[in-house]
Amino acid sequence: MTDFRRGIRNPAFLDALGDLAAKGGWWREVVRDPSLIIGIRDEYLNVYWQGQSLFKVGFVHGAVTATTHPKYLLNPDLAGQIAFDIGAGAFAPLKEDAVLRVWEPGVTLGRMKRAASLFSGDEKIGVQAIANAHPDTLDVEIAFPAAEVTERSVPRIDLALVEERAGEAHLVFWEAKLLANPELRSKGEKNVVRQIEAYRRIVDTFRPDILGSYRIVADNLAIIAASSGGVRALGPGLAAVAAGAPLVLADPPEVGLLVYGYDAPQRDEIWKELEADLKDRLGPTSRVIGRGDAKSIRL
Repeated sequence: MTDFRRGIRNPAFLDALGDLAAKGGWWREVVRDPSLIIGIRDEYLNVYWQGQSLFKVGFVHGAVTATTHPKYLLNPDLAGQIAFDIGAGAFAPLKEDAVLRVWEPGVTLGRMKRAASLFSGDEKIGVQAIANAHPDTLDVEIAFPAAEVTERSVPRIDLALVEERAGEAHLVFWEAKLLANPELRSKGEKNVVRQIEAYRRIVDTFRPDILGSYRIVADNLAIIAASSGGVRALGPGLAAVAAGAPLVLADPPEVGLLVYGYDAPQRDEIWKELEADLKDRLGPTSRVIGRGDAKSIRL
């Protein structure tokens, strides 16, 4: 991957998704579950739950396709023990219902989410909560092309949001960390300040691609939201971009820092001093927001 490209440009794909939503079934349940995050990629999309991609949805030979990881198909309602034959070195066969094999309306999606939660850490759970609280969320789990501007092979930013300011729609990226993350305190090779500086450089490098791609993504999300029966609603900034308003990316690009996962004593004993240090190292124009619980973060 040598450029940054996002968006579904094939109208037949979007029409097919709309038809599926109207007919019912798995996609209708997905699109009518506002807790699920739909990440638009390059002619496909990922459906995220707590940082886990429950579905990869594409369009092949005129038909919608979907895949998932086997780990999300292990029935979370399983209970009891599985016998192990020590002599033979073999486990007893799993019951037929141990693995989800068919889509059961109103049941399967919830089970897949519960199974996926077993693989989610607190940081990704927090990102999910922040995205759900902000209808102007444009993207999550944002992978950029590997480039010499960063020491990370596959740079990823946690969130991209559209913020409406004085009638303009601004694109803002956010990196999320738990207070326990050692990169917040490190002054060595791996530290959050260097990470955010690298993100600023790489976003600036792909500026035209990013702006062009995310204008298409905003339109895609508006079309998908329209098929949700009113369940999915775009925020004012995202809706404005979908309607044709210019998307503004600051120079240098805005990459803020979100920190969460601490209690009141940790706030007073650790976070206040660390916050001042981070703001000083990141510069006066950087935004650093800390909250004990990610659910209380408002951007």
